[in-house]
Amino acid sequence: MILNGQCLRLVDNSLKCINVNIDDIEKSINEPFMAEPLKSQINDANNILFITSPDISESVYEYFLKLCSGKKVHMAGFFIPEKYKEYEVIFNKSNANEYDFFGAAAGRAAMLVHKSIKDYDLIIVISSVILNTFGGFLGSISTLFTNITADKTIMQVLKYALQDIVSTSSFSKLFSGVTIRNPIYESMREGLVTAGKAVHGFAVNIVSDYKYEDEIKHPVFSGDVFISQIEAQNIISSYYNKLKPATLYDGIKLNIKCYNNVIYMISLIESACKMLLKGGRLLINIDDMKSFGNKTFQECFYNNTLEEIVSSINEDNYMEVFFSFILKYYTLNYHIALPFNEDLNDKLIQAGLNPLKDDEYNNFLANCHNMVEL
Repeated sequence: MILNGQCLRLVDNSLKCINVNIDDIEKSINEPFMAEPLKSQINDANNILFITSPDISESVYEYFLKLCSGKKVHMAGFFIPEKYKEYEVIFNKSNANEYDFFGAAAGRAAMLVHKSIKDYDLIIVISSVILNTFGGFLGSISTLFTNITADKTIMQVLKYALQDIVSTSSFSKLFSGVTIRNPIYESMREGLVTAGKAVHGFAVNIVSDYKYEDEIKHPVFSGDVFISQIEAQNIISSYYNKLKPATLYDGIKLNIKCYNNVIYMISLIESACKMLLKGGRLLINIDDMKSFGNKTFQECFYNNTLEEIVSSINEDNYMEVFFSFILKYYTLNYHIALPFNEDLNDKLIQAGLNPLKDDEYNNFLANCHNMVEL
């Protein structure tokens, strides 16, 4: 499964790497958006920090290490491949004393950036770009932000955003693909701008949304952290705009491959619910309930109300709270059915989901007049 690092606290299995053409990367870094070509920046640098999303393939690592030959190189990210552990640098995200204060992200969350960032002449962010409720899209912006800031910063960004969403009932701001007025996206963007040159980086954004994950060729956009991600986002947005139905459905059967991954499952549920009338029926064809994530996620998700979920957020569970909040929102607005699972039935029902036995499951969409299978 393709995910960015900030979501990986919910992942147990190894990730699927992006099958990207090195020639496309080379062309992109030589013709970047609003930045000097990367090779000239590398020539001028001595200490280089790579920040990567964990779906980056070893061929990409090898290419950039060769490009930086003779330079001092470190790597930061979630799940750096074992082969490159000698380059790994680990920031203690739970210790706020190791971070410098640069002001407030979006006026509220303390923008705390790790002190060692200033030791590097060049930061290179290599990230997949995927459609996701977290910040509208995951890409170089979120990969950079979540890797260099303290847990306290990320927790506050999510906490304040969810509090505002609940108080104003403006849930559409958190939809996947929405960046304008998205409180999380805007907080990350403004936080990075606040920190200024201390966290300025060169970004390599690889289009690798779920719908593209099995394709061989992935478009690559490089240069400015913000502009290059936006260019990648436009590719994905254009694809999804073509998928929008002329009229909303009252029933959808959603076939989910088993990735044992709650983030992927939530993103697919969200995409499907956008095509449903409010109160419509979503039948999920899934064969492994591990997709509901780890114990921390379940504890957050089984709260009865959105307010209870928001009130439970802290520095140890902020991502689990966020994604349980999103999934809970959809269970409150649509009828979502899953296969019967004796171990989880009570908790699923409490969470607002419908675990159904074979006959009930097969008849769940029987009364729908306008339905589709995805």
